[in-house]
Amino acid sequence: MCKLSIYKTWVASLLAVSLAVAGNSFLPFTNKASFAGEISQTNEPERAPDGKIVPVNGKVNVRLTNKTNDRLFYQVVGQTNRRSLAENSTVALQALILPASILFRRPDGALLKPRVKPVGEGTVELILDETNDLGLDKRSLTIRNDGALFLR
Repeated sequence: MCKLSIYKTWVASLLAVSLAVAGNSFLPFTNKASFAGEISQTNEPERAPDGKIVPVNGKVNVRLTNKTNDRLFYQVVGQTNRRSLAENSTVALQALILPASILFRRPDGALLKPRVKPVGEGTVELILDETNDLGLDKRSLTIRNDGALFLR
């Protein structure tokens, strides 16, 4: 009986540490361009894209707009380091090389409802707003070489 309670305590401790580490970590960040390409070139499920952009010389501009009342973290995988964006503000991500994946997250892990809005040739706006609907929560935008936009 003593061994069983020690085992249960060990398992509970291991689970607690695992959850704490996972809860405090962001999404996997890397600066390797090949990793970004691997993420962006995965076969999309058979569904319509969430938007379309016309790339210019294989590059796009993304205007990232934070409509929440909280700071956000974001990163263009393989192209930028992890950055933060203040509440109710906008940043321009210029000349992103395609394919590209943009990861975004609130510090507390709260839900985000992104939407994409074409702005002009080679430019799209990614608007991030708060939501309480788990079905609307997304954490990334993938832009394929052909300009197809997928929110995940």
